[in-house]
Amino acid sequence: MMVRDSLNLRLLIAAGATLIAFFGFTGIALEKAFGDAAKKAIQDRLQAHIYTLLASVELDDKGNLRQPHHLPESRFTTPGSGLYGFIFNDHKLIWRSPSALGVTIPPQSLLSGETRFLRLQEKQDLWVLYYGITWESLDDKPIPMILAVAEDTQSLLRQIKDFRQTLWAWLGGAGILLLIMQGLILRWSLRPLRAMTDDLKDIEAGRKQQLEGRYPSELSGLANNLNILLQSERAHMERYRHTLADLAHSLKTPLAVLRGIDQVDEPCREISSVLSDQVDRMQKLVDYQLQRAAARGGRGTLEPLQVVPVLERIVTSLDKVYASKEVECELTGTECYCFLEEGDLYEFAGNLVDNAYKYCHKLVRVQVAPVSATENQAAGFKLVVEDDGSGIPTILREEVFRRGKRADESTDGHGIGLAVVDEIIQLHHGTLHYSQSRWGGCRWEVFIPHPIQEEADSAQ
Repeated sequence: MMVRDSLNLRLLIAAGATLIAFFGFTGIALEKAFGDAAKKAIQDRLQAHIYTLLASVELDDKGNLRQPHHLPESRFTTPGSGLYGFIFNDHKLIWRSPSALGVTIPPQSLLSGETRFLRLQEKQDLWVLYYGITWESLDDKPIPMILAVAEDTQSLLRQIKDFRQTLWAWLGGAGILLLIMQGLILRWSLRPLRAMTDDLKDIEAGRKQQLEGRYPSELSGLANNLNILLQSERAHMERYRHTLADLAHSLKTPLAVLRGIDQVDEPCREISSVLSDQVDRMQKLVDYQLQRAAARGGRGTLEPLQVVPVLERIVTSLDKVYASKEVECELTGTECYCFLEEGDLYEFAGNLVDNAYKYCHKLVRVQVAPVSATENQAAGFKLVVEDDGSGIPTILREEVFRRGKRADESTDGHGIGLAVVDEIIQLHHGTLHYSQSRWGGCRWEVFIPHPIQEEADSAQ
């Protein structure tokens, strides 16, 4: 269970298994290579002893072997030295070195110049090299002989054992050292993750508002997205608080009307009509505020939303609502996308276009266009709403963004529309600018940046 929960332990186990496998195969390969090299060295050494023995062999006039009295290698003369010499003729042993007392090896059938290297493990463990020669006597009669030199395997086995112990000691020490270094490297590499965990605990405890540490590039994107998510959640909660305040403010008038009904003496039908109107009005206010509160303004996790179709539906609806004014609305724009919730786009675009319809004399113009990224500005989209109304006086241009404040008290409304627009645009890190339109009315320009550039590029 601990292995499953610990990333550090997982990596250490994986690294340890890799090191064990690597050093295991390396040790086996080196040990085999050393054994093969040692066997080849013994064979070469025995071959040299064969030539030495051959140089000391002589035949008499009758073709019989003379016993060599002076052997160049002193080990041939020392019993139990581990080096033994033999000469065979016609599968019969005709000579053995003084060191070979009590040592026997089987004869072999070899052609002249042929060698055979093998290991004998019968009575004694020996490495033996057989060499076939043909000796010509004085009467030119060929005499086939087999020279053999044997060496005890104990010296080779000791070398291999010593090499094996040294090899595995060094490989084991190197493996442990590398594993310790790997653990230190992993601890150092995973330090940013532990720092992020500590920052998240501080955020949970209320000691921090967002992730403030300096993280490596692999974690900076995650940290930024977490900060965006935290900001979005806080803004969402703040919007719910504002919604409750707006709802309470908006219901003041209907409740005051209902409270004053019992103070007038009117027919029941008229009272019923007033009650119905005020209840409908309160229901619409409640639905409106709940719908606005549900518009979260999420960023970076939404599918691309086409802007023009939403604006077309808004204009179509307002044409019906303000049919008596016979407003001429011009909607222009190229195909572009945004990464907003549809409710947010409806909310701020609908409020701006609704105000244009409400306060215009005759003309309204709505423009939308994509904005490409530059050095000083991110990619996004721009929305411009203009009308030919009277505009907003300079002294009231800051007031209209405050909740409950209206520039024109003669028209219906609650004075929260532009405050909502500004709130949504700020939530999405956009900008809202007011200026005078070409006809002298209001001109609102909105810019909403794309939250994640990669998504914007794929959508476009």
